[in-house]
Amino acid sequence: MRTLLAVICAALPAFAVRAADIRGDYVESRTADVFTGPCFSNAEVFIYGKQAVMAWKVRSGSWKGVDLSGMCVAAAVRGGSTFSEDNPADARSVLIVDKKATAAQREALVSLAKELGGERLSQVVEVRVAHLSLKLEEHAVASGHAAVSGSHAMKMMPQTPRASFWAAGLAKIVTRPLDERDHACGNEVIAYPPLSKGVDVKPAYTLTHAFQGDGLEDRWDDANCRGSFVGHFAY
Repeated sequence: MRTLLAVICAALPAFAVRAADIRGDYVESRTADVFTGPCFSNAEVFIYGKQAVMAWKVRSGSWKGVDLSGMCVAAAVRGGSTFSEDNPADARSVLIVDKKATAAQREALVSLAKELGGERLSQVVEVRVAHLSLKLEEHAVASGHAAVSGSHAMKMMPQTPRASFWAAGLAKIVTRPLDERDHACGNEVIAYPPLSKGVDVKPAYTLTHAFQGDGLEDRWDDANCRGSFVGHFAY
């Protein structure tokens, strides 16, 4: 028995390393508030929130033996209904991979996105190649918070870096941290979980969220809502 335990314990550090072999930044925007009160989310369910753009930027690590450091991949997703009430298998998606990636990296990026996006990315109708950019302004959290440090409401609001994602000619996301302007009812909570596995994120305010590509029988431009998540991923 002790021999078996020793083997298991010896394997744990290696497993832990493998479980976080790749990490980076993550942004997601949806066509419904993700940080909202029950009165708002109940009014939107089955009507809004079935479109989203998700984007990952690898800061370090490999996937299936391919180094993806510095690479980006994104997905535009259209579900059958609000992304909490839908059947994930019914969703359709367009994947967008980094133009500067090699053929092997592009294949690995598609595989990574499918793994992190789960069943909602199981039906990819098209893979596009584009110039991609994803930036998180980490310093904006501290400076933005300090400017209104006397506000109790602000202290209670989730805080994220400012974020921007751009896929040339296809998709765009711009967010800012939530602040006291974003209290609509005072009972706001995180109404929906993020769509990606392995993420550590908080809700943010959407300044821009658009998908203008083909393949999903739908395009959208849904700004000025509390509909984004910003943070990091590790897998």
